[in-house]
Amino acid sequence: MKTTLLNKAFVGATLIMSTLAISVTATAATLKGTDTLNVVSINGQATKAFKPVQLPEGKVLVEVKYQDLFSYRADDSGTWVKSEPLFFTLNVAPESNYQINTPTKLVSESDAKRFIKNPSIQLSVDGAAPQQLPLQNHSQLMADMLERHPSK
Repeated sequence: MKTTLLNKAFVGATLIMSTLAISVTATAATLKGTDTLNVVSINGQATKAFKPVQLPEGKVLVEVKYQDLFSYRADDSGTWVKSEPLFFTLNVAPESNYQINTPTKLVSESDAKRFIKNPSIQLSVDGAAPQQLPLQNHSQLMADMLERHPSK
């Protein structure tokens, strides 16, 4: 008899936990990067690579990093082109799906290096037409923050 009661309690608790997990997931916003444009952190908290990232509602700071390997021949080991950490802010709405991409397809090393010199992304919300957003390196981000919040 104790086992049956214990089993019912366990099943009930599992059902409640599952319902809560589904409701939290349903209202969460997500951000998806690409194979070459990875979301590194949200508000300074590291993210898991290559997965859609859960976003909190409100203004968030997103850190991304570009990296791609370019090789031109079968016997060529290739050349990595990598950016430093790059940042943008995003006003997150609940239950929205955000997708970031490079503005154009980067098919060569020179394309990638041009992108890194003047980085920007295409941001699409819920599959709508993308808008272009500039990216900032760490120094630019800090300078921008100082301008917005000067010391007294």
